Amino acid sequence: MRAASQTEGHFAQMGGKKRPSARAILVVRYRFIGDTILTVPFLRNLRAAYPQARIDVLVGPKSGEVLQGLPYVDNLIVYDTTRFHKYDSGKGKTRCFLSYVFELGKNKYDTVFLLKRSFSSAALAFLIGAKRRIGYGTEGRNFLLTDPVVWRKDIHEVESLLSVLQAVDIPVDDGRLEAFVSPTEVAEVLALEPRLNEERPRVLIHAAAAHPDKLYPLESWAILVKRLRDELGLEPVFSGDAQDRSTYESLAQLCALEKPINMAGKLSLRQSMALYSRMQLAVCVDSGPAHLASAVGVPTVALFGPTDPVRWAPYGPRHLAVYDESLACRPCHYQKTCQDRECLTRLNPDFVFEKCLNVYAGSPRREGCNLI
Repeated sequence: MRAASQTEGHFAQMGGKKRPSARAILVVRYRFIGDTILTVPFLRNLRAAYPQARIDVLVGPKSGEVLQGLPYVDNLIVYDTTRFHKYDSGKGKTRCFLSYVFELGKNKYDTVFLLKRSFSSAALAFLIGAKRRIGYGTEGRNFLLTDPVVWRKDIHEVESLLSVLQAVDIPVDDGRLEAFVSPTEVAEVLALEPRLNEERPRVLIHAAAAHPDKLYPLESWAILVKRLRDELGLEPVFSGDAQDRSTYESLAQLCALEKPINMAGKLSLRQSMALYSRMQLAVCVDSGPAHLASAVGVPTVALFGPTDPVRWAPYGPRHLAVYDESLACRPCHYQKTCQDRECLTRLNPDFVFEKCLNVYAGSPRREGCNLI
């Protein structure tokens, strides 16, 4: 398996510490939606190693929803202290750090896997009394960990997470990314937009990004969308937040779409996943929805500019990261020295179309995502 082969050298270097004898496990991963869904292969392999253990995951208030229905987890515990990001905006008042120390301490976890790299998350694992505290040795927190693991940024995030298991002699046999949606969630989406009941090939277009440096020009999107529609017969479906509706309305005008399917602002996160599961292709900027689309089984093309596709490409053999390989300045990780974001503003939409064509034509008939 790709993840195992790329990390086994690192595992041999670490020496492989003794595998935990765990009965109650906490996995700490309160992050954004992309980071959270990429945890699924880790959780599947963890469950395979500990079929009888209690496995709980500490997740963000919104982003944690992507793990609902996952059969490898006993409980999702919401961690709501900062509301730094829109996908971590919980309801009611935020809670303090110490309240989680007291609450989680009652569960008597013997093992904690820290997939979050912050100092505070390691302090949490220490304070709740877990005997084994396994995680990345970052932010000067090694003294809080029993098993510090080297954080590698030269491999995909999925493989980096799996290396944490291998570092303590837990086997990694299956690196697939997957997600689970329910028939009810699919039915809710179809009720909101009855045209989706019509059996025809569609392409998800997700052009929105929280960071402006990830945006692909609308004029380039228009050329790409028209070619996908006219040459491949794919009806475009737009997704995003309510604030993105006007962007898609402008894109629809550029594409001469009379009645576009614009779902921006209409769906919950879970309903968005159900929508993506109905698509035959997804074309997205580097974003959480790109990872969700690939997780639900849709062949996915993601456009990369300042960020690193080695770490953040949609994961799996049927997906592709598209970027300008001729630019030595990328990935710059937002530390740009350019004037007009050449990595995206000069990324030729015809080049992107050819990559989409290869992914779409080369993808076997898929079974779709798992139903809860």
